[in-house]
Amino acid sequence: MNIERLSLDQLRVFAQVADSGSFLAASKALTRAQSAVSYAISTLESQLGLPLFDRSSYRPRLTAAGIELLRDARQVLDQVDALQARAAAYAQGQELEITLALDVFFPTTALVVLLGDFRLAFPGVTVRLEIEALGSVAERVIDGEAMLGVIGTLPIIPPNLLHVSLPTILLVGVVSPNHALAQFSGRIPGHVLEQQVQLVLSDRSALTANQDFAVHSSLSWRMSDLGTKHALLRAGLGWGYMPQHVVADDLASGRLVRIQTAGQPPQGAAMPMQCVYRPDREVGPALSWWLDALSKLTTFDLA
Repeated sequence: MNIERLSLDQLRVFAQVADSGSFLAASKALTRAQSAVSYAISTLESQLGLPLFDRSSYRPRLTAAGIELLRDARQVLDQVDALQARAAAYAQGQELEITLALDVFFPTTALVVLLGDFRLAFPGVTVRLEIEALGSVAERVIDGEAMLGVIGTLPIIPPNLLHVSLPTILLVGVVSPNHALAQFSGRIPGHVLEQQVQLVLSDRSALTANQDFAVHSSLSWRMSDLGTKHALLRAGLGWGYMPQHVVADDLASGRLVRIQTAGQPPQGAAMPMQCVYRPDREVGPALSWWLDALSKLTTFDLA
């Protein structure tokens, strides 16, 4: 067996014969002489040390080994084709990978739609997603670790970043129906909120170190994961603010109930979302696609 001397051309001929069903049909598809196709397969079989086709009948049939090795050959060819496509795209200025830092409040349903559209436009570009809270999104962009960020839980935009306004999301106060605050009707006084555990998102970025936003209680539990906060709210371990789109099903089913706090309008607080990026960031085709797609959003309801 002499695998090191295998060629991509042999593998392509192998796959074409299997797809075409005969050496003659494969030779026509490849615009080669039938003898050249037969020679390529014979040489490949000799190098592998086993037959790929059973030639005992009118049409060649894949052997058991041929069936298995055809899968490997197609995988190699697919990887080579992807390499060629990515190299050609990069030579034309297209990014090979794009890193996005997104606020935990960014609606997942909208993200799924955007990612699906992006994959159709740039199938060869790898996407890296970083889901953060508060200042961590902006910090990733400032440090150059993320090409683009979407901030929401950070109420201020660092002055060294360019920004594009996005649709707002609605932030509502919620508790478990078994929580003490669920028994209040109307606006809950601040001194009452102070006596109850508030579940608060936090992060470790220097931009928001020692800063609190919309924290009304000295009894606060802090976490950086929105899913954990959601679970603790449903378990009745505290009260907190959540994006309405995240808790909509819970409110409809009664697993959570709305509360009105002194720090929010009755209908909830509109939280602006902003797309941010560095002014010195080189904008390639893939990043340009994201800037255009986000700037055109008029709603996060993309379903």
